[in-house]
This record gives sequence, structure tokens and C-alpha cells, in this order.
Amino acid sequence: MAPHLADTHTTTLRTLEGTGTLTLPTWECSARHPGERYTPPLRPWVAAAQHTLGLDVTALVGFLRFGLNWEERDIGVFLRGHDTPISQASVSLHSTEFLVRWQMFSEERLLHRAPQLRPFVLQIDGTCVEGGPVTFRVREARSGVTLYARQIVAESLEEVVPVLVAFKARFGDPALIVRDDSATRKGACDRVFPGVPQQVDHFHFLTKAGERLLKEENERLRSGLLLDDGMAKLAQWSRGLPTVARGPEEWVAVVARLAAEDVEATRSAGSSVPFHLPYYEAWRQMRWLTEEIEGIVHARVRSASWVDLGPLGELKARLERLLARPIVREAGNRLTRLVWAWEEVRRAMRVERDRRSRGDLAPMMEADVAEVKATVARVGRTMRSMGGRIEELGSRVEAKFEEQEPYLWVVARVSGLMRSTVDLERAHREDRTSVRHRTGQQDTGREMGLLGSLLAYWSNVRNEWFIEEVLNGVNLREVFARQDVEEVRRRLSALPREGRRPCVPIAPRCRREALERALTILKGSGDVTAELGAWAQEERVLSTPAV
Repeated sequence: MAPHLADTHTTTLRTLEGTGTLTLPTWECSARHPGERYTPPLRPWVAAAQHTLGLDVTALVGFLRFGLNWEERDIGVFLRGHDTPISQASVSLHSTEFLVRWQMFSEERLLHRAPQLRPFVLQIDGTCVEGGPVTFRVREARSGVTLYARQIVAESLEEVVPVLVAFKARFGDPALIVRDDSATRKGACDRVFPGVPQQVDHFHFLTKAGERLLKEENERLRSGLLLDDGMAKLAQWSRGLPTVARGPEEWVAVVARLAAEDVEATRSAGSSVPFHLPYYEAWRQMRWLTEEIEGIVHARVRSASWVDLGPLGELKARLERLLARPIVREAGNRLTRLVWAWEEVRRAMRVERDRRSRGDLAPMMEADVAEVKATVARVGRTMRSMGGRIEELGSRVEAKFEEQEPYLWVVARVSGLMRSTVDLERAHREDRTSVRHRTGQQDTGREMGLLGSLLAYWSNVRNEWFIEEVLNGVNLREVFARQDVEEVRRRLSALPREGRRPCVPIAPRCRREALERALTILKGSGDVTAELGAWAQEERVLSTPAV
């Protein structure tokens, strides 16, 4: 999809498969391609005298960049093709300004329209790339609208509490909060929303609690499989087998190498149980392969057809030696029982794997809750009866449920009660996917770290309630023209520091020298205030605007 010139000065750009509209000057959406030339020329509509680009270009670039996920260079080519010279840096600036203005527009409109959604059922969650700032989002669960979003340094109590305080000041208390089992989010909600019921996301609770308990056995299994370079020697042996068969006699060797590589890939990938237990998955794969090879041998014997199964026979022997190690056998069998028990609990709570992608896990009636609790108790008794490590883990399972019980079985007087934050995480994932489409994988972290909270507001263009109640009939250019220019500038200047603690804006190469000079002043006996003022002026130390 690409925008094209329309015949009128004001046309409509559809934002969600024809549902709801956005009014933009001179542009509408069609299936054309970047760089295709049109008439009449673009400049008269989007450029003022002396080629000063205005809000029309900001709006256009924003929708090309974030609505259609065009790359910056393609937008620059497209505009230059319409006799509107613009650099790639200017495209970037217009893109960022568009998101800032969109945030201001969203904040203003949501403040007046969001009360329609009361009582709020809030989903709260944060997402980040490794080592980067966190995009913390507050979403109204039933409508799917992002009401509030901010970049924070990390999901600590000191960072999350101010975000929730700011939300409360704008929208008031919710009727229910749905969160994962993070102690930080629990503490922040207790402090800011005392008395508001909190629902722990059942899917994440079971996944994380089960993974923590089962990971201990997975580590024992891992140590057994890696002992004396067991799996390493298997991989080393398989590399001597051919990858391409030059004749019928080599096909078996190719199959043997493929099987060995599959074992190696399984321990390096995720898990399907659904906990991240890669060595348990590798153990299951190894057992399956030995059974399959045994079946092949019997089939060859019954058919009386001779085939050299030498490489497969060697693979089977190596796998059996690994599986016969006492620590491997014991840990693998324990994990099998533990996974079965945990899946029983998952089925009782109706969050098994085939429900994982559902955003709204249906609330449970009192009878359902009683049945689930009985199932959890039964599984715990079964595990305790097994003795040893299974008994110990069974006790910990029951303790984990007892610890979280007030947040697992919440009774709130609100319709549309949910037990999951899956759809909120899906919204995070859609934002990251869009970034990858328009920038490439290597820039995902940078753009999410800088613009994540702004993109969270932009994600509302995919929401039907927002389109119908907030966007319908809006002329975005007129909205942008009425906005406070100084506030736009303030937010733009704050963006490079958004998501990080305010810092003294001194050039990095001069930072240590400037610090040493300041410390020298503080150690002196002169007029410290005057000397520090002169120092700040010389170093061009400016006050950092608040975000």
C-alpha cells in the first residue's frame, strides 16, 4: 500500500480495512509503489514558500513510516520524485515529530473519551530489548486501547510507581488489574491502587512457576548428557558423515547425520512442553530415535532385504550409551512425571497450549475454581507419594499456589473479567515486528528504546474502538496545527533521554575533564556558587527538560 495524490485538498485515509477514517490533506491510500510518479506535482500542496516543509509533510511521512512501514530512504525517494527535495535526516525528524504530535493528540482525546470504558480492566506490562529501556504500557483489556505508555529505565519499584501515579492522576482507579507474577508490579499496584483487586495472569504464572521448578531437573539432565563431552562427541562423530549421498550405500549415512543434527538442534532451540527445557527435549528426541532405529532394524529383518545400516546402528549405540547414564536416566524419568503433573494442572486451569494465543481466557465460576483447587491438591498428593525429589517439588508446587492464591482466584464486580495479558504482549510484539519491517533486525532495539512509548500510542490505529470513538472524522493536520509548538519542541528535545535517567549534557569526550574541574572548584575556598556558575557556562551545561 502507498499513498497517492487525490483530486481534492482533503481526502480520507483508511486505517483498519475500511473501518473508520482519518482525514488528511491531499492524500488517500491505494495499492501503488514507492517512487511511482504522479501528477499534479506534490510541492504546491505540502510545501510553503522557499520550500519550507509543513505539517502536511509531517503527517504524510508519519503515515508512510509507521502506517505502511516504509523505510526512510524509500520515503525520501518518493518525495523527491514529486519535486519535494528532502533528506533522509529530515524524513527521520518528521517521523519522530509525527509520533510526538500523535501522542499529544491521543493523550488529549483519551482523557475525554476513556471514561466511556469505565470500569477499567487494566492490563499492565513492560517490554524491552536486552540492555535497553523498558516500554511500560497500560492497556484497557476489554476494548484493547492503550491508555498510557512511558519509557522507563528498568522495571523497578522506583520507576513503575511514578508511571502508575501519572495514570491514576489522569484516569483514576481501575476496577481490576491484570498482571503477571512480577513482585515489582505487585508492589507498585499495592502502593498506587490499594484495595483494587489484582488478577495474576494464569498462563504466565503456570509457565514461569513450572519452568523454575522443572529447570532444576533439566540442569541435572544437562550435566549428565554433557559429562565427559558426551553430546559433544556425538556431534563430532556426526560431522564425519556425508551430507549428500553419492550412491545408494550413502543414503543411510546421510539419514544418520540428519538425525544426529536434529538432536543437536533440539537442545539449542526452544521447548515444546511448553517450558524452556531444551535438554529434556533432546532426551526425548534421543529416546524416540533409538526406538525408530530399532523399528527399522526389525523391518529389514522381516523383509529379508539387505541394507547396510551401519551408520544408523552406530548412532543408536551412541545414543543408548548416553541414555544409560544413571543421572540421565533418573533426571529424564523425573522430568517426564513432573511435566505430566504440571500439564494436568494446566488443563484444570484451562490454559493449556491450544489456548496460549487466546487473549481472553474465560473467567471461572466458583464451581470451576473449586475443581481446579481440588486438581492442584490431587497432583500435589500424587507427587508427594513418589518420594525423593518429586515429593520435594510437589510440596513447592502447593506452596507456590498458596502464595499466589489471593491473586489467582479474583472475584471482581466487573463484566468481561480476564485472566491473561496475552493480547497486551501481542501488541508489544506487533510494535517490534513493525520496527523490524521498516528498519531491519539490527535497529529494533534502538528504535524501541527511543520511541517505544510513542509507538504504543500509535498502535491504537489498529483498535476499532479508538478508530470509531476517537479518530472518526478527525482532520489530523488541523489537530496538529492547533497543538502547542513549544510543548512539541520540549518533548522532541527530551526524546534522546527518554527511558534513561536525566544526565548532564556534556560531550562524552569532555565529561571526565569537566568533572575533575568541578571537583577542584568544590575543594577550593573561593565563592563556590559563582565559580560553579562560570564553570557551567563554560562547559555549556544546560538543564535537562523533564519527559
